[in-house]
Amino acid sequence: MQASNLTARRPIFVSPNPLLIAGVREVLAAAGMPADPRIVAPEYLSETLAHDGCGLVILDGHALPHGERLAQLCRMYPAAQFVIWAAQPTADLLRIALECGIQGVLSTRLPIEEASHALVRICQGERILRFDADSSAIAPPKPLQLSVRERQVLIALASGASNAGIAAAIHTTHSTVKGCLARLFRKTGAHNRRELAQLGYSLILASELPKNEPDSQSFDASWMLENP
Repeated sequence: MQASNLTARRPIFVSPNPLLIAGVREVLAAAGMPADPRIVAPEYLSETLAHDGCGLVILDGHALPHGERLAQLCRMYPAAQFVIWAAQPTADLLRIALECGIQGVLSTRLPIEEASHALVRICQGERILRFDADSSAIAPPKPLQLSVRERQVLIALASGASNAGIAAAIHTTHSTVKGCLARLFRKTGAHNRRELAQLGYSLILASELPKNEPDSQSFDASWMLENP
């Protein structure tokens, strides 16, 4: 679907909370898109897409369809552009977005001008991960040449571990972790740990994260010790 057709269609806002619509309308209007999105409860999204066709779909980050269901919807409607709209995007939310093929993740805390610009770029086919006013828009870069240890450190960092936690999880020393992080910052161009963690998902987690990945509450890095 052409970007011009996509931006001209009436967007869909998927949320059980209609009070959030004011902010969405402001961003849509600033982007030059129809500012009267259809508000749909998550359980009716599939029916709505089947009836109204594909266009821009903005998903309330606090009321996403179940992960597998969301992935199924993205596969069923590849012409649609799915964007997650969340107050505070988390590593888990980013992981879900990348695994399901979501086109963009935008923070509700973004200035309207920046959010609208990102939305236009998403409709033009770019994948944009935009978190807040202090971080730059991150589009997944080309794969980097990372060592096994660097990937282990990057995955652990993206899972929320501290330097000490990373060292314990992958059975190495604190100095080794610091050295790996220094090389990762140099290779990726990330400005801080948060950007590096975000880039970690973009670079490797979407394609290389094992099926038995740990959840964010109980981090066990034993699966990362296997050679790729």
